[in-house]
Amino acid sequence: MNGRLGALQLIKTGGLLALVGCLLGLQACHSPRQDAQARLDALTTPEPDALRQRAMRRLALASAYFEQNQSDAAMQEARAALQIDPTYPQAFSLIGLIHQRANASVLAQQSFEQALQLASQPPSTSADLADVQHNYGWFLCQQDRFDMAQTQLMQAIAQPNYRQAGKSWMALGVCQLRAGQKMQARSSFEAALALEPANPVVRYQLAVLDWQNNDAPRAQAMLGALNSSTQASAESLWLGIQLARALAQPQEQRRLTQQLNQSFPNSTQALALAQGKFQDQ
Repeated sequence: MNGRLGALQLIKTGGLLALVGCLLGLQACHSPRQDAQARLDALTTPEPDALRQRAMRRLALASAYFEQNQSDAAMQEARAALQIDPTYPQAFSLIGLIHQRANASVLAQQSFEQALQLASQPPSTSADLADVQHNYGWFLCQQDRFDMAQTQLMQAIAQPNYRQAGKSWMALGVCQLRAGQKMQARSSFEAALALEPANPVVRYQLAVLDWQNNDAPRAQAMLGALNSSTQASAESLWLGIQLARALAQPQEQRRLTQQLNQSFPNSTQALALAQGKFQDQ
């Protein structure tokens, strides 16, 4: 009860001060009731940070749906996030990824461009901007727009406080490979490996480049840790088998052959192995 009376007294006092200010010409004239309503609005209007937190929760749900290939549910939640905070760049970026998956390239580009515009302004951070630039760069790479893609990915990598630079170095390397730039791709993959030594994609791609350069020992050294881990893939095991064969290591070849047949019996690599379709034939 005392708290309620105190609040009422505060409103009354504030109304008196506002009236004095009005009479002295220091502020616009409002009635005490208007000032009380303004205070009530200020107390009950969510702060921008609170809006962003609510939007982030909806977007986290959207991302989970997206990872499970439930694009319709992901789109619904991403739009819900934007209804809460229309200036949330990551929501537009995810919508761009959803359109990209659906091969709606025009809509995807529009979403990414909107995300870039918003991420370049406060309250977004440099790391927020880097996330958007990474997604947009990967989209451009998938569109074979390699120069623009590499520009976006390099800009992402250059952003301060960006904690996923290894991912962007990897994407840049893949994009450079697609553009036929093997030397640049190697440099990008090596930069990614320095940040993420266990990255299976990076290790595999570097091993492939070594194999193509007829450097089987170096390729095998790069691939060995991957094929001895739970992250081994049908592709990495198949390459390991070919490397062991080239280096005349029958025991290692048998070990990897058994691993491929047990872990990926229905893969195209297992079929190629059964048919003896080695790369050197």
